[in-house]
Amino acid sequence: MGGWSRIAVLELYRALLRAGRNLHYTDRNCYQRAVAGEFRRCQALTVPSDKEGTLKRGQFFLSSRLGGLM
Repeated sequence: MGGWSRIAVLELYRALLRAGRNLHYTDRNCYQRAVAGEFRRCQALTVPSDKEGTLKRGQFFLSSRLGGLM
């Protein structure tokens, strides 16, 4: 995914929820609520550099196998 866009954000959201299906030792519902809450919190960002930073942080979280949760 290159750069912030609505499509990139939605793809990240779907990928994080999809990855959460494989959790065995973490409550899946709690994980889904946390992901949805974080996306809602970041929805109000207006500064492009902040949007880009949060997208990169989410991509890193996904690429690091959910920050060690998996």
